[in-house]
Amino acid sequence: MYIKRLNTNLEEDALLTMIDRVDTIKKNKEINTALHEMIDRYSLKNAAYMGYNMGTLTQAEPYASVTYSDDWVKQYREKSYLDVDPVLQAVNKSILPIDWQSFDISNQKVRRFFNEAKDAGVGRNGISIPVRGRNGDAAIFSITTNAKENDWVQFKRQFMRDFQVLAVHFHQSVLVANDIIQPKYKLSQREVEVLYWTACGKTGEEAALILGISKRGVRFHIYNIMHKLNCTNVTHAVAKAMYFNLIKPPK
Repeated sequence: MYIKRLNTNLEEDALLTMIDRVDTIKKNKEINTALHEMIDRYSLKNAAYMGYNMGTLTQAEPYASVTYSDDWVKQYREKSYLDVDPVLQAVNKSILPIDWQSFDISNQKVRRFFNEAKDAGVGRNGISIPVRGRNGDAAIFSITTNAKENDWVQFKRQFMRDFQVLAVHFHQSVLVANDIIQPKYKLSQREVEVLYWTACGKTGEEAALILGISKRGVRFHIYNIMHKLNCTNVTHAVAKAMYFNLIKPPK
């Protein structure tokens, strides 16, 4: 089979690793690097992000980062496929992922578009996920594979959730990288203290003694920290907090 099914723990690790990677993006050039890393991790053919309604960026002049070949990008622009690509029209009417196989290719222009895309190595099949921001900003997040039909069905069932989550995280990182929003990670002073002593290798009991609070209180703050930083364990939270300068490195 084209796709080898992973066990649940490995699937979760893949998603969490990618979320952590995407959430630390600060510059535009890192977006494309992260897309390539996602391709490798999920055995994809290509991935693309297009964001618009962000500041001066519109659907006619969007922000785009793709892993397609330079030849296909050039061809797409020269033939004005922005006016033909059915994905762009469909995402404006949907909040759900769109499977490219659902498009009606009886239209000659649309059929030619998909045939040329396949010939250019875009991928045998694909999904595009609409993203809607709180301030009217929007994006299209697409992934493609060369999976055969049965494997494609299994692949969607196994990983659709991952790509819906990653679509949102990529969009947030693009907004941060372009200074449209700032990261909203914020810890209370007590949470900073608890996480700092945890980063120093102190146990929950030791941190409680140092801070003059109960062990239960330490656990409560750790829970809140992981929720605020979107982390699943303390090690992840410490690494993310240091990356965003929320806590000082242990001495």
